[in-house]
Order: sequence, then C-alpha cells, then structure tokens
Amino acid sequence: MIEIGRKEEKKLGERIYVVRVEMPTPERTEYSRMIDDYTKEIRYYYPKHVRLQIERIRNKYKNNLHEITLNFYGIQLIKESRIQDVQEIVDSANNELEEVDSALRARFITLPIESEAIEKGEMYTKIVYAIQYQIVKEVFNRIKDLKSETPRKATVKSIREMLENLRKINIVSDPDIDRWIDRIMKMLNMKTENIKKTLLEDLGYLEEALSTL
Repeated sequence: MIEIGRKEEKKLGERIYVVRVEMPTPERTEYSRMIDDYTKEIRYYYPKHVRLQIERIRNKYKNNLHEITLNFYGIQLIKESRIQDVQEIVDSANNELEEVDSALRARFITLPIESEAIEKGEMYTKIVYAIQYQIVKEVFNRIKDLKSETPRKATVKSIREMLENLRKINIVSDPDIDRWIDRIMKMLNMKTENIKKTLLEDLGYLEEALSTL
C-alpha cells in the first residue's frame, strides 16, 4: 500500500503558486449563424492549415507544462523556483506561434497561495494525494497497453526518465514522495501484470481518498 501524507502541520521550503497558461485557440471564429434548425454555419478566423499548426503547438507545450506542474482539482500548482521553467516553455511556444502568425502570442499568469493555508494538515495531505495520483496515472498510462510478460528495457528506461522528471511536481518537497517514486522504479522489475494490478490498486485508493477529503 502506498504511503499517504501525514496530517500534522508541515513547513514549506518555498512559496507555491497557481499558474495559468493561455494560448491562442484554433476554434476562434469570425461569425456563426443558424441556417435552419439542424444546420449551423461557422466561419473560422484562421484557415485550416493555420488551425492545425496552432493545435499542434498547443498540444506540444501543454504536455510540457503538464510534466512540471501539479494538477490539483483542476488548477495547476508550481513551486516558485519553477516559474522560470514555465517562462521558458511560454517563450518557446511564442517563437513557434510567431512563425505561424506574428499576431499569435501565449502568456501566463501566477497567483501565490498563502503558505499557512497549505501548511495546515488537511490541505497538505490533499496536495500529497494529488502528487501521488498524478505520478501513478502517468506510469499506468505507459504500462496499461503492454503485452509483454515484463516491460522491455527501452520502456523501463523511458518510464524511469519520466519519473525523474515528475519529481518536479513535488511542490511541497515532501521526502516521502521521492522515496515513493523510488519504490515505483523498483516495481518496474516486476511482471507487467503485477505492475498493472498494483498501480490500479493505488489509483483506486487515491481516487477514493481525494473524493473524501
């Protein structure tokens, strides 16, 4: 069974922020009108090839952001020291967007969370649960479709690299999370079905815990 964040007060090492990244949408329209009860005419602002490029860039950099931020009840959280990482991702997205259309821009905003709100046991525990859930979900998504008896060496290497990167979402710097990631890495030496079973048990437990807090 996975280790769960304890409910006593914790002191944070650095401030935590809500971060929101905004990118252009390919679905921007110039106008739309109903032709009849069954038909709606839409004129998009961008031609199809531009919409496809915008969608590709959005998906690419949203995935990059997902790797360094914690999804916490639908909002993204990040440590103060990682805000520069967000800036670099947004800058790279802007470079690609400007090549598509000079008017296209991405931006991000941050909002600090009061440390006292997190340091109280229940809030801290919720964040630890969310970190654990995001990590387990990412690993399970990599494992769930494997057919081999044990994960191949290339797959194990890829997942271990992903887990190292996921240490970045440990926004509360809880040492138990690092030890827990190490536990999952060792689990990769097990048979594929045993890994899937263990991860599914963890997901079920965490989903229930997150829903009851």
